[in-house]
Parts: sequence; structure tokens; C-alpha cells
Amino acid sequence: MSHFTTVETKIKNYVILKQVLEEMGYNYVEGDCQIRGYRGQLSDAIMKIDTKSSYDIGVVQTAEGYGFIADWSELETHAGIEKDAFLKSINKRYAYHTVLQEVQKYGYNLVEEEATEQQHIKLVLRKWS
Repeated sequence: MSHFTTVETKIKNYVILKQVLEEMGYNYVEGDCQIRGYRGQLSDAIMKIDTKSSYDIGVVQTAEGYGFIADWSELETHAGIEKDAFLKSINKRYAYHTVLQEVQKYGYNLVEEEATEQQHIKLVLRKWS
């Protein structure tokens, strides 16, 4: 019985995903990879994220973009990585970088950035005409 679960996301930009993982301090290996799970079970992925444990997180291609595959219960126990917290932090940083990339296409520049007590990020943008 497999313990792997794939979580689909709205992540579509692989380059930004790699940037987010690097920013968050994760090392990864790209290409055809196998990730490790319960009792040495393996699953295929296009990227293997190192969790500094004997369990990995994989990135898989989905119909909508990219998702994450892992033995989430073992990851939480052995690496302290909780699925929902991991996904929330990845999605938050991914959204941040996606917004910055999109507004720069229209000539806006980041002038100021502020994190609020509620963990929101406020961006002040300016466009010179």
C-alpha cells in the first residue's frame, strides 16, 4: 500500500517555483527522480526536494501545472514538515513573485514592501511615464 499523496496546486511557472524553493532554503535535484517514502517505497517525480531526512518531497507535472507528492505523514513525523504549512508558505511566496513578474511587464517597479501583523504583504508600486 502506497503512502504517497499528490497535492495539486495552481503553480504553473516552473522557474518561479525553483526561485521560491531556493529562497526558502530547500535544495533540489531536477530531472527524472525518485522520491523516498515509507519503508523505502519510491515514486517518480520531475524534481526531488531535499528535506534533510530519509523522506523526500517530489514535484510532479499535472494537467493544471505542477503539484507536490510525498509521504506527508512520515515527513511530518521525521522531518517536521507539515503538508498544509509547507503548501501555504510555497503558495504565498509563489504568488508574491508572480505578482512582481506580472507588474514589471507593465512597467511598474517595486518601491516599498511591508509585512503586516496579519502576515499580509503590502507592495507599493510605481510606474514612471
